[in-house]
Amino acid sequence: MRESAEIYVNDEYAGTLWCLPFELSVGKYIQKGINTLEIRVTNLSANRIRDLDRRGVNWKRFYDINFVDQNYEEFDASDWPVAPSGLLGPVRLIPVAQ
Repeated sequence: MRESAEIYVNDEYAGTLWCLPFELSVGKYIQKGINTLEIRVTNLSANRIRDLDRRGVNWKRFYDINFVDQNYEEFDASDWPVAPSGLLGPVRLIPVAQ
């Protein structure tokens, strides 16, 4: 996983993952029978800025600052590469004990 995610088990908030090892103990939320697992992933801010610039959305609205790049030129992220974000591999539930 990349960036952050909120985890819900059976509609109960179980926690937020934002750093390695991206693991969470969810045993107290598991019920007998069918369970649901919901993962709400947050994208990387750089990808959002890239998308806004590519679509021409006016997002650089600041009260007391000019928004420029490191060379004091107009800031434009439309050519940034898309950074990996979200679920990048399988989600696994591993029993600790029976």
